[in-house]
Amino acid sequence: MKTIAAAVRSMRHACIGSLAILCLMGNAVAADEPAQRPLVGRTQVLAGAQLTVEPTGIFPQPRTAVTGYLPFISPVAVAARNNILYFVDSGHRQVFRYDPARLSMVRFADAVTGTASAIAVGPDLSLYVAEPGTGQVLHYSWDGRPLPSFRHEPALRQPVGIVVDESSGQVFVADSLYNHVVVFNGLGRALELLRPEEAKSIESMARGPDGLYVADRLGRQVVVMALDGRDLYSFGNEDLKMPHAITVDRFNRVFVSDDFDNTIKVFQDRELIATIGGSGASPANFNRIAFLSLDRNTLYVADSLNGRIQSLQLSTVPVRRPGQ
Repeated sequence: MKTIAAAVRSMRHACIGSLAILCLMGNAVAADEPAQRPLVGRTQVLAGAQLTVEPTGIFPQPRTAVTGYLPFISPVAVAARNNILYFVDSGHRQVFRYDPARLSMVRFADAVTGTASAIAVGPDLSLYVAEPGTGQVLHYSWDGRPLPSFRHEPALRQPVGIVVDESSGQVFVADSLYNHVVVFNGLGRALELLRPEEAKSIESMARGPDGLYVADRLGRQVVVMALDGRDLYSFGNEDLKMPHAITVDRFNRVFVSDDFDNTIKVFQDRELIATIGGSGASPANFNRIAFLSLDRNTLYVADSLNGRIQSLQLSTVPVRRPGQ
């Protein structure tokens, strides 16, 4: 499979209010066939936002208070739901909530160690934050109040992935030290352990149509297992060098960041169909992709060493491989 080269049609720089955004109108990847619709369209780069303080107290003020523009330092995890963006910035040691409608953000919670490896938003809009430094998954209510954390000392030491199953309410937490997945109920009680036999390591984890998708850095592959722990299949070992972050969309397109060349490799039906980006600071290029997340048709990228978050609009038309 040929790597799909990046093609940029046009670029513009816009300053909307006091929010610094770079907008790339065009294609981040080219298709194998010129007439084919590209996978990625519009790309936005978010490098900071107006920081606001929401009203509190019995008699709150009618408006939020603006405290000034805050640039990002090092976003390491990002998740979105219903167009609201949550992210952890290890430089600020904070969890932020960004509202694109208001072009502003608020401090949502403190990051205990600033080394969050994964976050996830539950169906009740509560937020889960994996903290490898403390061996736990922090849990916050929709308004930022701390809830009981998810811990299991004998089996959970370095959490690196979180999947919240909306049908059962169970929370799956991947542990990179022991190379297994701890299954919790919604109240934080550990129920069982799942171990992907084909995976040599667990770097990150995502939910997809076929179950749990694990980025195996040592095996240079993606391993897919059912929610009951059965290994289903693996792929990517011919295309991935240093897989790190992973996310999966409803079309079963698997997006895997590769630290080797700062790209995002896109797989469908276990085959490489596109390569997004490369090393650099321009839109749709990256410097250390720390985390990937999807909300509907938008792919969010924690572009950590560039100090920004990129959002890429994805085509809903499946990409055809050559010969199809």
